[in-house]
Amino acid sequence: MVRMFVKVLLPFAFILCSFQLAAQPKPVIRIALAEDFYPFYGTNADGAPVGASFEIAQSVLARLGYDVRVTKYTDMKASLNALDSGSQDLMVNLSETPERAKFALFTSTPHIYETQDLIARADSPIGFDGLLINIAQFNIGIVYGWTYGPDFDSSNFLTKTPVLDSVTQLKGLLSGRFDLAINNRQYFMSRAETLGVDTAFMVLQPSVYELPVTLAVSRKYPDATGFRDSLENEVSRFIHTEEYRSILAKYGFDTIAPEVM
Repeated sequence: MVRMFVKVLLPFAFILCSFQLAAQPKPVIRIALAEDFYPFYGTNADGAPVGASFEIAQSVLARLGYDVRVTKYTDMKASLNALDSGSQDLMVNLSETPERAKFALFTSTPHIYETQDLIARADSPIGFDGLLINIAQFNIGIVYGWTYGPDFDSSNFLTKTPVLDSVTQLKGLLSGRFDLAINNRQYFMSRAETLGVDTAFMVLQPSVYELPVTLAVSRKYPDATGFRDSLENEVSRFIHTEEYRSILAKYGFDTIAPEVM
């Protein structure tokens, strides 16, 4: 009788065990997003995260078996501090610099490119020929924690005034606090249009730098190197998929090549 009971019970135990295994939650990756930087990342009217870099990272993480939890920060400084402290695991749109490499590991395959451009007021006589030395006499508004390429970042002959976020930068340029601002042209002009002042600005050519954008993993994440390597392998595969091309097209990017607009 006992043997019969055990035989009957075993299949149910197996089913219960299988259900428990299937019900195990996926590991969660905590993503830090700085101020909205559309079309690369940001939040929609419902507060849901959107943007090309975010959706690419979300798809890559899903393929690796992770769920995501997003924390929105007001500025780049706060989000970098969160990555540095280990309270957040990943940033989805970041380029490597020596300073950032102290607290983060980076994928090597760019999943998108972004330009950094000089922006002036529309009534300004300032031009740009591609030589940074020729804008040395002007006060340039920059955003704390951003990189604008190694030449710009390391130049000690430029006058740079840092602010916490892009809206403060935009308002500073509009008010005359700065002679120039440097930012991504798509984002800056989109934000200016939202504020109803897009005709007050002009983007100078050529771009200062075309940044290769990668994923950044906090060095305090358990097995950060292994996680970064897994991301790198999946990104290098993902950029050849139709899903990737669809995300780029959705946000106005044609290819992975550096954008030329």
